[in-house]
Amino acid sequence: MDYFIVEDVNELLKLKKGDSSRLNNIKEACESNEIISISDRKYIERLSSQYLRPTLQKKSKTQDKPKFIPIEEPKDLSREENTDFETNQISKIEKPQIYEKPLISENSNEEKISKEFNFKPNKKILLAIASIILAFILIGVIIGNDGIQLSNNSEPIQNNTLPDFSLQIDNSKYDASDIISISGKTSSTSTGTVRLFIENEKNKLIWEENVNLKNNGEFSTLLIAGGIGWENSGKYFLNVEHNDFTKKISFDFIGK
Repeated sequence: MDYFIVEDVNELLKLKKGDSSRLNNIKEACESNEIISISDRKYIERLSSQYLRPTLQKKSKTQDKPKFIPIEEPKDLSREENTDFETNQISKIEKPQIYEKPLISENSNEEKISKEFNFKPNKKILLAIASIILAFILIGVIIGNDGIQLSNNSEPIQNNTLPDFSLQIDNSKYDASDIISISGKTSSTSTGTVRLFIENEKNKLIWEENVNLKNNGEFSTLLIAGGIGWENSGKYFLNVEHNDFTKKISFDFIGK
């Protein structure tokens, strides 16, 4: 409970100053240990400074004791010597030492941080070594992709590259009894034949033929869609083989 506010409210009620209902509400709130709002506190302070403080100042002035003028006494030299001795003894008493907390400046923090990160040059050395290792790895990968290797005689040997191989048909969908036109070309200079064959969705062989290569590497043939193995509609696969190279394309077939 705020006793000072209650006392001021009681004095104001006696003097019949201010709003009595508001003052009683403030008094009840104080006695109930409720929180007094800032506006109510300012209201009490304003009334107290206006009506209560001047009366208290007057009382204090009237109650002041009369001042006495001191009468000087004759100086006593022996007493002066004693007082000098006492002051000297008091001066000798050590004053209590007040220990202040050391101030932490920004420079001290910077020095600590710099000490903690003195190993940065070591990191730079490690990064330089790692970059050199990566450079050697990249050089090895590039050389490997180009197909260049060094033998015991230090002579470069280049790997064989795959020849260009094309295979196409004249349509992507065929009905039963349609003619399928097959053609293609290889960049290989070797002569001979290419093996053409067709498989169904179950990877079952339903047609094959060996076709001779022309001088320019081209090949072509015709066949009729349908027959044994062509009973079901679905996706079929045309394959071509030449030496160790193969290629595959697909087409749709609609059966009867």
